[in-house]
Amino acid sequence: MALDRFDFEQQIMDCWKVTDEIGTTSEGIIEHDLTADQISNILCGLKELYELKFNKLWDCFEGVHMGLVRENSMLNEECAALRLQLEDKEKGKGKK
Repeated sequence: MALDRFDFEQQIMDCWKVTDEIGTTSEGIIEHDLTADQISNILCGLKELYELKFNKLWDCFEGVHMGLVRENSMLNEECAALRLQLEDKEKGKGKK
């Protein structure tokens, strides 16, 4: 599946949810008197979840970025070919 900048933006926004989840965890600690084991389990889960989300975000970034690099490379190659054609035409005019 080809990813675009909108996918990239969506994944950035998804990763920002970490702040909400930290807030929810903080509220849970205070309001529900969570044990150290419960807190540790929640934090370990968040760590693993966001490791996956940030890896997914990085893969999307690379996909979008490399797509732009390839597109730019193709444009550069086309421009170079057109320049050569123009130079050849100019050289051909000079011979007449």
